[in-house]
Amino acid sequence: MRAVPSTRLTAWVLTLLALLAGPWPDARARGPLLAAGTEVVSGHLPPPDLAALDGLGLNTCPPPEAPLDRLLYGRTLDEGAALSCGNRVEGLLHFPNADPAYSTQPHTPQGGFDVLDTQLRETRRELLIANMIWDDGPDAPGAQVARAIAALRRDVADHPERHPQGLTVRVMLGNSIRLGALLDPTASAYSAARHLLAAGVPLTGDTVPGWRLEIANYAYVLPHHHVKLVVQDGETVLAGGFNISLFHVPADAPGGHGLDLTDLAIRVRGPVARHAVAAFHDGWALSHRLTCRATPAPETLRRVCTFTQPTAPLPLDWSAPAPAAGTAHVYPLYRRSGYTGADDTVTALFGAAQTSIDVMQSQVSGTLGCLGALFGEAGCPPALQLPVWEAAAWAIRERGVTLRLLLDYDPVLQAETLAFLRGLRAELAPLGLADHVQARWYGTAGGLHTKAALIDGQMLMVGSQNLHHSSFGRLGLGEYSLATSDPGAAEEYRRMFAFEWARAGAIQAPWWLPDGTGSAPPRPEAQPGDRLDRSDP
Repeated sequence: MRAVPSTRLTAWVLTLLALLAGPWPDARARGPLLAAGTEVVSGHLPPPDLAALDGLGLNTCPPPEAPLDRLLYGRTLDEGAALSCGNRVEGLLHFPNADPAYSTQPHTPQGGFDVLDTQLRETRRELLIANMIWDDGPDAPGAQVARAIAALRRDVADHPERHPQGLTVRVMLGNSIRLGALLDPTASAYSAARHLLAAGVPLTGDTVPGWRLEIANYAYVLPHHHVKLVVQDGETVLAGGFNISLFHVPADAPGGHGLDLTDLAIRVRGPVARHAVAAFHDGWALSHRLTCRATPAPETLRRVCTFTQPTAPLPLDWSAPAPAAGTAHVYPLYRRSGYTGADDTVTALFGAAQTSIDVMQSQVSGTLGCLGALFGEAGCPPALQLPVWEAAAWAIRERGVTLRLLLDYDPVLQAETLAFLRGLRAELAPLGLADHVQARWYGTAGGLHTKAALIDGQMLMVGSQNLHHSSFGRLGLGEYSLATSDPGAAEEYRRMFAFEWARAGAIQAPWWLPDGTGSAPPRPEAQPGDRLDRSDP
């Protein structure tokens, strides 16, 4: 059962203290923002190599005709638009498992990680993995990923003809602080290294010809790197919101440690993968690599290996245009400190909606200034809403757009969510449009970690960016998303959203927050996603 503070004042104080310690990099990765021995961005970082993000001028794409495509093409011109055509969307990847009502993804013991395992083993030349969290332990999905990498190493040794250029694996973690290691943002990077050692992959002195493994950890803790990417051979990219974490493992998986947290990723083959390579290289250049003064074993890893040496810039070996793989338009959206244009692009996309915006989000909020409005009846005022939400409100006022939000229920962070909803509805109420903002709590006990939106049933955006103040602006986290007008991907998301909307729960303010959600009375049973009895990593 949910723990209830003895007084309303106590609840308010605890919530405010929790939120002031944020912005949370991730609702499952909580801890103080500052830690010993970490770096904080002062001012802003230099921008990335825009020519690299646009494919070095080797590819070209004509302007598309569809309005939303044309908008995103224009917004990413010279920064990825040249790689937006000629792609093939290979599918959506669901965690922990998909329901047959909306997906043909097979139901397996480890869920989406079993699919990822199969995909990783197809790599022939280069594997790039960027993630924020890598859980430790033998049952954690990182152990499965490490075994897939070990299998690649064996294949390079046993069948070098399959890898004429050798095979390089680079793993980059996001320097995020976690509940289990409040003063150590390198914990996930060490977990990855430990899993690789346990799988039989040496971290130093490897003698397999053509094989190369490097591990790095992002240098900055504020803002850290929230990007979740897998890029294979510079030809396929998987982008989404999932961590390499037990949270996304099915609850009925062997070992019994899975927590059923829902997430989504999109896999694309084609030129746009080169943008993901360039974005990975950019993050790598802002990271510290693992170096060891002696050959490590799992039990000696932390004593002999450190993440203190800067990484070297990674070269791009592109000499010809990336070949087309299909006909889909896919637009890459990368943002970090010093490079925030994607914030405006997402805002413009929401503002361009003609009929509908269907959002699945782990965290939503106004700006950081809305913390002062958490307990006000009117919620977060328009002047303090994020531009993306003001763009949605404008689309509602001007065109009667309907905004539907499937949101993760969190006992503490719901204060931000509800203040945002109260404010948006209060802004639209004088026009009789408050009912155009519809929201429900995601319906499963495991909760929701997805970051996705479907605009007008035509443009799907999937990635790592929460529509929350922690992912926007000068101090926003590093994020990566892909937007596509591919009909198959949009239709699968539409079916998934309809399925989840039907079983979602009504939003009702708890006793310690103002009402104004416009929802039905609460159910007598526990709220969906009630997880106060679990330890978030």
